[in-house]
Amino acid sequence: MFDRTVRRLSAAKGAIMLRLSKRSQLIGSFATGAVVSGALLTFAMNSPAVGVTPPTEPAPAAAAAPFSAAAQSRLDLLRNQAASGDEFSNWALANALLDKFDSTGDSDDLYEAMLWVDRRADMYANQELAARVVGRYCGHRVVRWHWFCVLGE
Repeated sequence: MFDRTVRRLSAAKGAIMLRLSKRSQLIGSFATGAVVSGALLTFAMNSPAVGVTPPTEPAPAAAAAPFSAAAQSRLDLLRNQAASGDEFSNWALANALLDKFDSTGDSDDLYEAMLWVDRRADMYANQELAARVVGRYCGHRVVRWHWFCVLGE
């Protein structure tokens, strides 16, 4: 009984497939794709531009003036010393980067400072930095989910 049912279904499928030739299947696929593409383009042309932000202007030179080439070379020296394991350089670099963030508002400086603070979070002097971060920067998007701020809630 099962074999007869399968044979009948396969015969019906074959009859349907004979009615639809390869050429008509190809034409139908192309027409459906064209209609869908046209509808999408029509909706896209008539929709408002959402999420497009104009490019931001670079920071004015007056805001970046306190951190000149000499200050940048000092930061590079502190980075090298902190990377070699000097705890005081790590603390000084994190403080300098937080000070630079306070004056310029560049979130990259805050992010880098948090990397250096995290690197030696067990250091006693970093308690002062942790208090500074919790007191001033927990509302900033870079630090919002940092464990200092989450634990401080």
